[in-house]
Amino acid sequence: MSYGQTSQPVSCVVPAYNEEKHISCVLEALCNMPDLVKIVVVDDSSTDHTPEVVQSFCAKDPRIQLLRLPANRGKGGAMVEGANCTGTDLIVFLDADLVGLNRNHITALIEPVIKNECNMTLGIFTHGRTRTDWSHKVTPFLSGQRCIKWSDYQNAPELKKARYGVEVALNLHAWHRKYRIKSIEWPGATHVMKPEKIGRLQGMQSYFKMYGEIGAYVLRHFLKDKSL
Repeated sequence: MSYGQTSQPVSCVVPAYNEEKHISCVLEALCNMPDLVKIVVVDDSSTDHTPEVVQSFCAKDPRIQLLRLPANRGKGGAMVEGANCTGTDLIVFLDADLVGLNRNHITALIEPVIKNECNMTLGIFTHGRTRTDWSHKVTPFLSGQRCIKWSDYQNAPELKKARYGVEVALNLHAWHRKYRIKSIEWPGATHVMKPEKIGRLQGMQSYFKMYGEIGAYVLRHFLKDKSL
């Protein structure tokens, strides 16, 4: 299927924070997707050389746009800013630290949404690394790899403020609206874990922060909803 020839052009948004060592793998895979009309990398006020790495790809592929946020807004804020810059309704969201990503993974994420088989797809790691495969098996709803129609999700409650709770925000919105969600296996794909990036202690602290932000969103928008 040639997405560029359909009535539904597809863009990609990659939120990134301090991913200078890993984002090249993601951008290389995206550059091999000729049917993507735009690739927006949102630098969430990185303190490393992530912007410079992205700019080197911008010089090679005019579809790539670097959006630099002046202050850190968290993953949710970065995703919203990127989505609003694409100009398309069909958007693929990818994390910036993926390993083993290829065009087949991305195509498999897009096709069910274009064919109206579902309202959102989730990319699920399989046959990559035991730890990341296991995490996606236990908590598939936390996958950062998705394809959605932005018009269906842009009004999800506090999406811009959700930070690491953004995936839960999208899922709860879909659940409330009775949208269809489809999990797509991504064989051989994985990602770089936080302790591998910043050390065990800081990595664990980052995980605590992430789950704290997820929990905070759930408390605000799930447990308080008496209709559930």
